[in-house]
Amino acid sequence: MDLNLEAQVAIVTGGGRGIGREISLELAKHGVKVVVTSRTQEQVQSVVEQINDLGGQALGASLDISNEQDVKQLVKLTEDAFGTPEILVNNAGIRGPVGFIQNVELKEFSDVININLLGTFLCVKYILPGMIDLKKGRVINFSGGGAWTGIRGGGAYGASKSAVEGFTRTVALEGARFGITANAIQPGRVATASFPILDKEKNAGSYEVGPENAARCIAWLCSSEASDITGLTINAVEWNRLVEKGESPQLALKTSS
Repeated sequence: MDLNLEAQVAIVTGGGRGIGREISLELAKHGVKVVVTSRTQEQVQSVVEQINDLGGQALGASLDISNEQDVKQLVKLTEDAFGTPEILVNNAGIRGPVGFIQNVELKEFSDVININLLGTFLCVKYILPGMIDLKKGRVINFSGGGAWTGIRGGGAYGASKSAVEGFTRTVALEGARFGITANAIQPGRVATASFPILDKEKNAGSYEVGPENAARCIAWLCSSEASDITGLTINAVEWNRLVEKGESPQLALKTSS
């Protein structure tokens, strides 16, 4: 797809590995200047070097998105280097504790909320004013398993992703008059360092979804083709299936899980 994203500026949180890495590379391929964030400097630097070696423009920032000062510094770093960010991809997240609710410690639960929900909030809070000034912007948040159906043994994660979806719809409503869209992505079951295959025999074949599904869908959401798409949760796997079949990706937009 010719998405015409040349010279736009994006921040991708959790961009040092897994799905975030694929998103950073995909956006850079379309000419986007990408700021890659992660808590691990080595991972960030690896992605930045790969983008720059391929002729793109990128820089990295090692930070904690649940830390308000870190997020403020991220916005300033981006503006000083590339200008006002027009694209925000809130990919950073953690799985948290695996266990039944009565066995989960308060700190374990709150850590998931702090990263997955409050981290998303902080990034939107401090990046949104620049988008409002520009009268345009794309906010893409990450939903996940359990957001709609619940997830046995993953109460903290499911709760955080349900909240992210609700938050996304509010951002969409508030941003509409400024030309800002906000959508959430369901990436499918992607095996990553945070979400390894817990039971290879039981889940054989069910985690064979690549991170490129989410990356391609997000790039499309950043384009003018998706300028009227907002407030939705999009199944990235279904979106890609329709595109590969030559059908309208709009058919996937009604899918929420």
